[in-house]
Order: sequence, then structure tokens, then C-alpha cells
Amino acid sequence: MFLFFYIAYFVMGIVQLFAIMDGIDYATGIGGIFGFFIALFTTYIPLLGAGLGVYGAVNVWDWHWIQAVLLYFWFIPVIIVFGLIMIVSEFFDTSNRS
Repeated sequence: MFLFFYIAYFVMGIVQLFAIMDGIDYATGIGGIFGFFIALFTTYIPLLGAGLGVYGAVNVWDWHWIQAVLLYFWFIPVIIVFGLIMIVSEFFDTSNRS
């Protein structure tokens, strides 16, 4: 399961980087290698990176704002689903009951 999270985290990070690059290019006109380096820097500033990425996904990729927000907070629903699965499996596990 941890391998899934590592791969998903890496892939989502790459997609987020491109969304931030497109957001910077759309807002300022700075594209190419300069936009890439600015995107690398802003990726690790939580609110700024998420804001630029959502901006790029909505305005450049024509995504709905909910999809763009889920691009940056995708792990929250995944954690909730896995948590619910664990709770339900513990509830129905009869081997630990006395």
C-alpha cells in the first residue's frame, strides 16, 4: 500500500508542477525554462503553489474548480476511504473477539 502512495505522490507532483507552470505562463507570460524554475520554487510554498496550480488547471486546462482543488488535495479523500475500509474490516473481524 505504501508503494501505491509513493507512486501516486510522484505522479501527482509532476502533474501539479505542470499546472503551476501553465498558471505562471498564463498569468505572467513567463514560459519555457524560466517558468519551469519559477514553478519548481513555488511548488514548495504551500498556498502559493496550490493557488497557481489551481489557477493554471482552471484557466489553461479548462478544468472545473473542484477538479483543480482535488489535484492538490487528492490524498484527503484517499485517506478517508482507506480509513473507512480499515474501520469496517475491524468491525467485521471476528478473530479478535472473545
